[in-house]
Amino acid sequence: MRYVNKVKSIEAALAALQPGMRLMLGEFVGAGEAACCIEALLASGVGDLTLIANTPGLRGGFLKARLFTSGQLAEFIGTHVGTTDESTWAYLTDAVRVTEFFPMGTWAEKVRAGAMGLGGVLIPVGIGILDQPGMFPARNTPKDKLTLDGREFFVERPLTADVSIIKGWRADTFGNVEFRGTSLQNQRDIAMAGRYTVVEVNEIVEVGAIAPERVGCPGVFVDAVVQGLTLPAQHALYRDQWTKLGRLPRETAASA
Repeated sequence: MRYVNKVKSIEAALAALQPGMRLMLGEFVGAGEAACCIEALLASGVGDLTLIANTPGLRGGFLKARLFTSGQLAEFIGTHVGTTDESTWAYLTDAVRVTEFFPMGTWAEKVRAGAMGLGGVLIPVGIGILDQPGMFPARNTPKDKLTLDGREFFVERPLTADVSIIKGWRADTFGNVEFRGTSLQNQRDIAMAGRYTVVEVNEIVEVGAIAPERVGCPGVFVDAVVQGLTLPAQHALYRDQWTKLGRLPRETAASA
């Protein structure tokens, strides 16, 4: 059986992203970010984007956080803005629109609903708190609720994107992805929730090199595979950032 080769340059892969689109990025407080794609996005200047991500990233001017000061974001849909100075500033000055925040589990369920084609999900978390007057002044209407079996739920609509970018460890040329470490979180759902999905990986291998049980995201949900940093280069990038932030002593960083 012949498989489509989906390996592309980063420039070709990101050509699908146009101004005004909804962009979904996989990560968790900076871990599992598609570093090369984000650098290319920053260089491209594509703007008026709605960024959908769990968190705004890692502080200290690291990768995705810079999108909040580059002028490329119109809106952010996530769980909070407090992990970076850049996103906090953008929020407090209304440089980036934030209509409301979602608990992490709620945000993840909204992405899963988008991935699975569901009309929405019923969420009990935050009833009596997140629906209080003035909680989200940028919302035009109260949060939707319904009562089922005597219990109130928020009706949370699915999150989808025009373009999703995820980060994996390895992918074959067809786009089957193997994850490792923190990037195991909900990147498959993010891939499935995008109409066009790019995966950045440390290593590209031939079809069959990844055991079926190790495939975390099937290639049918991936449109482009791009080569990112090598694993040692990725480790060095994060080690340098954590050292810069004072979370690693310099002598440890130098000998690691």
